[in-house]
Amino acid sequence: MPNLLECRDLNCGYEGSLVLKDINLVVRPGETLVLLGPNGSGKSTLLKSISKTLKASSGHIALSGKELHSMSHREVAQCAAFVPQEESFRFDFLVRDVVTMGRLPISDSLWDTPEDAVAATEAMREADCLYLADRSVMELSGGEKQRVLIARALAQGAPLMLFDEPTSHLDIEHQLVVAQLVNKLANTGRATVVAIHDLNLAPLVGERAVLLHEGKIGLDAPMQEVLESELLDEAYNVKFQRSWLDSGRLAVFPEARR
Repeated sequence: MPNLLECRDLNCGYEGSLVLKDINLVVRPGETLVLLGPNGSGKSTLLKSISKTLKASSGHIALSGKELHSMSHREVAQCAAFVPQEESFRFDFLVRDVVTMGRLPISDSLWDTPEDAVAATEAMREADCLYLADRSVMELSGGEKQRVLIARALAQGAPLMLFDEPTSHLDIEHQLVVAQLVNKLANTGRATVVAIHDLNLAPLVGERAVLLHEGKIGLDAPMQEVLESELLDEAYNVKFQRSWLDSGRLAVFPEARR
């Protein structure tokens, strides 16, 4: 099977401002890649470039072996589903309708099919928001909206999932739900790229991490190696205290600014 994501010599940013340069990475089926780095390090910029929400400055991005620049937005959506940090809903849709919209890139019908309804229901169940199905999205809390966005992406059925800070609005229980969900996706052969702030939640999400530092990939390595690295302290401008938990997992705690 082809790599689900490949970035080669990628430079990306915004008009007049290059955020990331010389990005080279590969994500294979069944693999989870966790993006680490402080605010402004380029995590969201990279995800937006991969999803064709933001045009890359130069370099190459390929999804399932196809060059991104030659793909339509519908084709991109069939290969990759993107969950943004947040999204403003301006219309009074029911949650089930919003989730079913995730089926648009892969549907050949003008109307929702029974298959679409089944996929949307299963996606809501996986994202723990099925009980919200008949609620208006305008009435939801920030955490509830985030779970609806995750469900919509799951309903899309793309082999690559892109999550931009998916746990930022969630309580601790639902942060763990998302971590478990990412692991489940990997077990079914789908790949995920997850930008995350919580360094102690990160090991529960994936075993491989990319640390973005000074506009480049500072380290692409197993999660434990990244958390142990002194480059982590440098990137976050914090002195971290490391501690091994009884579970055998490494935890990091900010001790002071560097």
